[in-house]
Amino acid sequence: MLRMSLILITVVATGAAPLSAQDPAPDAAELARRLELLAAEVQELRGGAPAGPALDSGGLGPAASTVYRASPGRLSWASYGEVTYKRPDATTDGGTPSGLGDSWDLHRAVLYLGYRFDERWLFNAEIEFEHGDEVGIEFAYLEARLNDAVGVRAGHLLTPLGLVNEIHEPTTFYSAQRPLVETFVIPSTWHENGVGVVADWRGFSGRAYVMNGFDASGFDLSKDGLRGGRQGGSKASAEDLALAARLDWEGIPGLLLGVGAFSGDSGQNAGASDFATSLMEAHAQWQWRALRLRGLWAQGSVDDAALLATPAPGEDLEGWYLEAGWDLLAGAGAQALTPFLRWEEFDLSADAPGDSGVRALSLGISWQPTPQIVFKADYTDLRNDADSVADTFAFTAGWAF
Repeated sequence: MLRMSLILITVVATGAAPLSAQDPAPDAAELARRLELLAAEVQELRGGAPAGPALDSGGLGPAASTVYRASPGRLSWASYGEVTYKRPDATTDGGTPSGLGDSWDLHRAVLYLGYRFDERWLFNAEIEFEHGDEVGIEFAYLEARLNDAVGVRAGHLLTPLGLVNEIHEPTTFYSAQRPLVETFVIPSTWHENGVGVVADWRGFSGRAYVMNGFDASGFDLSKDGLRGGRQGGSKASAEDLALAARLDWEGIPGLLLGVGAFSGDSGQNAGASDFATSLMEAHAQWQWRALRLRGLWAQGSVDDAALLATPAPGEDLEGWYLEAGWDLLAGAGAQALTPFLRWEEFDLSADAPGDSGVRALSLGISWQPTPQIVFKADYTDLRNDADSVADTFAFTAGWAF
């Protein structure tokens, strides 16, 4: 009914002349042909399905995959962003000053740009403005589709690990901030230069890239995990390359099961060791009516971590989390109001003597007045054996379109 209404509106809007008494009545085939032409024009006006074959977005989120739905020869754009207020406790669990202050940050405002040259070739990029005064590129790549199931990418790529690193628009996860495990163990957002393949076949999807490795000179493992070793594509050292790969299965509606892995040296021929670095993870998500469950486990290691410029007490990192949310407005329209909770544990020196692990319980609520707008608030209770961490309240206003 909606399609027919749009067709009729298009006919009227374009001034299509009605049949005169002298015009021969078109047969069924001619009517079908005209309707298909009009339907294609309506889809074009609405920015709908492309004239060529639909392409799989290869793990990207709803805004970043705009170019895959666009018509050949047309520039596509989209955006997402978030403004976050954080209020950490003034004291740690042990009663000492935390040294943390309140902040209200334009965390990021992002512009996607994409162009489909034809039915097989496309370009996709994300320009990110962070904290109001920093500019970066999160991805920028060319892609060629060999067929409807397989494509090749080359350029600056998102590393295909975890639930958040590739799909991180604020409308796609419940909390005001990204999970801690996917901040320190999997250092989201993580992107490097590389080349590789993407594939989608009968419920399975995968990505495998050769990328520049970490730069171990930036590691401070016990403080921020692998984050400091990211090169971000900026004149990246490529003496050491790495392999990153991922495989997902979505053969049952609402269910996602997957694994990812990364392996490569990080010394870049400039350190006391090759600092072989590996990271593996397994993730799952289940969406059923108003319920969404998420879980992730990750484990990594850096060889000879004691020889780093900032020596680490251990070589191993590990973490996991479980999250559950229930949409109180499910089935009542486009709005969503979702209370959620998440429990996570991580340890950035898992093999060192003593217990250096951190445990976090996040309780919060996410409200989406439309699918493209979100307001999120949560409180995170942080704990460790040293009582040296502070709890935090956070609020985020976000968008993605």
